[in-house]
Amino acid sequence: MDKSRTRVVVYVEIEKHSNIKYEYCKKEQKLVVDRILPYPFFYPHAYGFIPNTMAPDNDELDILILTDATLKNNTHYTAYIIGALKMDDEKGEDDKILCVLEEEIDVIKDIYDVDVEVQNGLFWFFSNYKSSTPGKWSNVKGFVNKENALQIYETSLLS
Repeated sequence: MDKSRTRVVVYVEIEKHSNIKYEYCKKEQKLVVDRILPYPFFYPHAYGFIPNTMAPDNDELDILILTDATLKNNTHYTAYIIGALKMDDEKGEDDKILCVLEEEIDVIKDIYDVDVEVQNGLFWFFSNYKSSTPGKWSNVKGFVNKENALQIYETSLLS
């Protein structure tokens, strides 16, 4: 497959292993703290969004960058779509696009190349991270491959 079709520029809001849930405030044009997650919840990978997209929950399309690299928040990165985590929350459909950096795209080309332990960690985190927040919930449905993730991405693009 043509790598350029899977290439996206992403914005990282939350660093890997952080328990601070930041959100980008468009009005103030900066990151603001949404909430602090209680123990044992820490973001398993860098988390953010794809600019110029609109997901069904009326937010930008969420992403996770699956890497051991230390990625900083409030920074844009080039990443490659390899799959998605399908889920719903209190605002509706809330899929997470899964990406890797260019250094890893030759090894991890699709969700099937991601270690089962990593997949299980993502599934557990997103199934439980809202459990102690009143009025919030999440329902993880499972993983989909790169082609399905690209359809989610292409549907969310703003013209």
